[in-house]
Amino acid sequence: MRALTIAAALVFVLDFAGPAHAAASDATRQEFLDALSAARRGDLADKSAEVADLRGYPLYDYLQATQLRAELRTNAGAALDARIERFIEAHLDLPPAQQLRDAWIANLADRGQWQQVIDRTRASDGTSARCRAVHGKIELGRTPVKQAIDLYIVGRSQPSACDPVFAWLDDTGRLTATVIRKRAHKAILNDQYGLARYLTRQMPIADTAIIDRWLNVAETPSNLADARAGLDPEIAVYAFKRLALRDLDTAAGLIKPLVARLGLNGDQRYQMRRYVALLYAEDHRPEALLWFARIDHARMVGDEHALGWEIRAAIYQQRWPLVLDAINSLSAATADDEVWRYWKARALAATGQKPQARAIFARLASRRSYHGYLAADAIGADYSFNAQPVPDNPAARARVEAEPALARAHELHELGMTSYAYLEWQNLIAHLNSAELAQAAKIAYQWQWYARAIVTLAKADYWNDLDIRYPTPFVGAVREAADNNDLDPAYVMAIIRTESLFQPTARSPAGARGLMQLMPGTAADLARAMGRPAPSAYDLNDPATNIGLGARYLGDMLAEWSGNIALATASYNAGPHKIAEWLPDHDMPAAIWIANIPYTETRRYVRRAMSHMTVFQHRLAESVVPLDQRIDEVKPSYPDDSQTTF
Repeated sequence: MRALTIAAALVFVLDFAGPAHAAASDATRQEFLDALSAARRGDLADKSAEVADLRGYPLYDYLQATQLRAELRTNAGAALDARIERFIEAHLDLPPAQQLRDAWIANLADRGQWQQVIDRTRASDGTSARCRAVHGKIELGRTPVKQAIDLYIVGRSQPSACDPVFAWLDDTGRLTATVIRKRAHKAILNDQYGLARYLTRQMPIADTAIIDRWLNVAETPSNLADARAGLDPEIAVYAFKRLALRDLDTAAGLIKPLVARLGLNGDQRYQMRRYVALLYAEDHRPEALLWFARIDHARMVGDEHALGWEIRAAIYQQRWPLVLDAINSLSAATADDEVWRYWKARALAATGQKPQARAIFARLASRRSYHGYLAADAIGADYSFNAQPVPDNPAARARVEAEPALARAHELHELGMTSYAYLEWQNLIAHLNSAELAQAAKIAYQWQWYARAIVTLAKADYWNDLDIRYPTPFVGAVREAADNNDLDPAYVMAIIRTESLFQPTARSPAGARGLMQLMPGTAADLARAMGRPAPSAYDLNDPATNIGLGARYLGDMLAEWSGNIALATASYNAGPHKIAEWLPDHDMPAAIWIANIPYTETRRYVRRAMSHMTVFQHRLAESVVPLDQRIDEVKPSYPDDSQTTF
C-alpha cells in the first residue's frame, strides 16, 4: 500500500534513472511535502530556505503552480496574471499547470476580463469554459447566436456558467418553441424527463402539446399501443425499446401495427426488430433465432454487436450450421478474432468437419488466452505460455530516463500522489515509440507500479514478458487467504489482476476499493461474519486486509454455486442474484454458458479471470489444470445450502 507518509514512501527506493535523476532522500521529500502544504495556503514565502533547497528537485514546479493558484484567491490582478501566463507557457506539459490555467480563466471571468477569457479558451475545453467564452462575447456586444444555441440544445442540464448565455437567448427572443422542442427531444432520448418537463414551462401552453405527447409514451411506454400518426419516429423507437425491456412479448407484437400506423421507415423497423432479437438472445430464448431471421441482414453489415448475438443465440441452441452461416457473414477482420475462430472450429467439429476444425484449433492453441486454452483442450495439446522477457535496450532506456516527466512520476508515485503520478506517466508515454514504451514498462515494474507497467507494455504491443504482465506481489497474503478459504492461490491472483491490476488504492466509480474491489458495506458484512471489526474505507487499501476479505467473499461465491468456478467468477463481478437469472433450463457446457453471459463486461471478466488463473498456476509453479477440467458444466439449479447473505 502506498501511504502519504515519507516512511512508507521510502520502503522501496529504486535506482530508477540516470545520473540526472538520482533518487531523492527522505529529508528532501519531507521538505517538499512541508513546502507544498505552505503553497496550498499561499504561504510559500515562509518556506524560502526549504524552497531554495528544492530547486533541483523534480517536483519543484509543483510548488510554484500550487502557490500561484492559492494567490488567485487573494491577490488576483494584472501582475499575478502576468506571472501565471509566464508559468503556464513555460510548463505546458505539467499537470498542475493545466489545473492552474483552468482556475485562472474562471477567475478572469469572475473579474470581467472577457477578452482574455475568449483568447485563452480552447475548442477542447469543457462546457463551463466554453460557456464563459460565449458569455464574454455577449458582454462585449457580440452576437454569438450559433455557439449559444449549440450549447443550449443538449439532452442534459448544463453547468451554471451557461446560465447567463441561456438568459441572453431568452431575453433576445431566440429561445423559440422550435429551439426548446429540439432540446426537449434530446433530453427525452437521454432519459432526462425532468429536464424536458422543465422546458415546457418556458413555452406558451399552446406549444407544449408535442413535448407532452412525447413524454406520455416515454414515461409510460405501454401508451405506445395507442400511438397515432404524427408521433416523432425517434421518440417512438425510444419508447418501444423501453417497452421491450419491460414486456418483450408485447413489444414484439406491436412492431407491425406501429410501422403501419406511424409510417416508420426501414431503418426504424430495423432498430425495433434488432432490439427484440437482442433481448430474446440475452434472455436465452429460442425466439431469438426467429427474430434474427426477420432482420434485414443488408443492414446488419458492420453491426458487429448484433451479428455477435446472432452467433451466440445459435451457439446457445447448439444450432451449429447456423453458427457457421452467421460467422461466415462477419467481416474478414471480425471473423479473424479468436472468439469466432474458436466457435467456428467448434461448429465445424459438431457438423462432422473434424480435419478443418482441428486445423483451426491447432493454430489457436499457440495463443496464451482463454480461447487458446480451450482450443488446446479440444485437441489434447499442451498450453503455450510463450514467455519472452523484454530485451534490454540501453539506448531506448536512456531516452526514457532523460524525460523530466519520468522523474516527476517517480517522485509522485513514491509520495502516494497517485493522480498526479498517473497524469505525468500518461504525458510521458504519449510520445514514446514501441521500444521506448517497453523500457518504460520495465521501469514501472521495477518501481512496483504494476498497473502502469502492464498497461504500458500492452501499448508497446509486447505481450510475452510474463514477469511484467503477471507479477506476483502480495503472494504471502494471497496464499494465506487462499488456504483459509480453500481456494487456489492462482484464482485469487487472477481476481486481483482482473479487478485492480494490483493497485492497492484502486477505487471504482461505484465506490469499490482496493486490490479485490470490495464495496465497504460488503466488506463490513464479511468482517462481521469472520468475527472481525468492520474495516474503514482506508483499511480496505491495506493489501492483507483487502485480500483476506476478498478471498472470503470469493469462497462464499464458490460455495453458493457448489464449486462451479465459472458461476462464482461471474457472481464476483455481477452479483449472485443476477447469475441465478441466467441459469439455463438444462445442463450446459460451461463454455457455451460463458459465451452467452448477457453483460458484456461480465462475459469478458470471466474469460479474462479464467485465462489469468491459468497463467498464475504456471507462475506460482502449481499444476496447470486444463480449462475444460477446471470449469464445470452449468446446471439449471444449485442446492440452496449456502449461508451467504450477499
